[in-house]
Amino acid sequence: MPSITNKETDFTRLIDFWVLLYLIGIICSKALLAVGMVGLSGTALWHWLSNKNHDRRGLAIFLIPSIILVITLLSGLNSDNKTLWLEFVLKKLPFLVLPLAFFSLKDYLAKRYYDYLVGFVFLIVTVSLGVLGNYIMNFEDLNQAIGKGKSITTPIDHTEFSIFVAFAACVSLFVYIEQKKVFRIGTRATQLLVSIFLILFLHILAVRSGLAVFYGTIFLVGTYHFIKQKKYTALAGLIAAIVLVPMIAINTIPSLKKKISYVNWDLRQYKLGEGLNYSDSERLYSLKIGLDIFNDNKIAGIGIGDMRAGCDARYQEYLGKSLPHYPHNQYLFALAAMGILGFLCYMTALIWPLIALRRYLDPYFLCLHSVVLISALAENTIERTYSIGFYLFFLLLGIAFLCRQWEPQK
Repeated sequence: MPSITNKETDFTRLIDFWVLLYLIGIICSKALLAVGMVGLSGTALWHWLSNKNHDRRGLAIFLIPSIILVITLLSGLNSDNKTLWLEFVLKKLPFLVLPLAFFSLKDYLAKRYYDYLVGFVFLIVTVSLGVLGNYIMNFEDLNQAIGKGKSITTPIDHTEFSIFVAFAACVSLFVYIEQKKVFRIGTRATQLLVSIFLILFLHILAVRSGLAVFYGTIFLVGTYHFIKQKKYTALAGLIAAIVLVPMIAINTIPSLKKKISYVNWDLRQYKLGEGLNYSDSERLYSLKIGLDIFNDNKIAGIGIGDMRAGCDARYQEYLGKSLPHYPHNQYLFALAAMGILGFLCYMTALIWPLIALRRYLDPYFLCLHSVVLISALAENTIERTYSIGFYLFFLLLGIAFLCRQWEPQK
């Protein structure tokens, strides 16, 4: 018996190691992210081959995200540019590999659900402290840059990083609200301090996508949680905070004031027809281009491999130059690339886990879906490597945890 226990402990530590590399990779490095994915997948394969008793119950729900890979593969039938199509396919391979890996390791991963959630929060805090320190040391220069449409330097793309910070802030806040000590380090007070820091930092970072994701998620998940718990006074306080905090932040945080000022100026340029070289105007142009492509290819889309050529042709037609942007909206991207059929498949893959596990939902699983669905309004969330890694990890981790309650009752 002791040898079996030691063996299981060593196996759990091995999984923890790969998960640590994976989570660090989400925040800092595609190379580490890839190593973490391969390590987890290899460990899962070894575990599956060494285990003679295979219980396949629940596999279907783990494979729901794979619909996104399938529809990407099928879009190749409608794409002339097979090289670009293959690039999209390779980027989506984790949608098949990771569900199988997490299913194989589900019993181990489910036990570490809260540890991994809060561990990610503390990784975000660590990196955020470094970003904040750099901002403070270059306070004047960075604020001037923000006023010209630039952003505070972050380890990865500032938009993706801000979305991850928003998710971490929501997680830490709900850990505090739920009154659970879910991590070996820290107490409820620690989680409260962490959530306050991350919320403040998110406003200093001044990335609109991250702020929209945070407030939208807190409103939706908080409303669901407090109504379910019949805590209507707490809900009223939450709504008041959602109204007051942004108002105070806009008038007191220099970087956010600069960002709002720039956005107003940028939109004025767009209305004057002079916004070609400015970030917000280019986003609006990308949405117009995406809508035009969809209107011309409503059923099956233009083909994901031909999206680049389709966008370039319309940019040249309307603006006289090419812009390096796909439509800045995941839903519009799916409609333009794969048409209504592809869009329905995307939405099924994104929403069905919520429907299948609706009786056992917790705030963290809801937060993840809210973060992804809201961010998709302004970003190509499911087309970005870091975001794919982030989404799949916490989605499959949540499925593994919630299925522990679901499987015995099926």
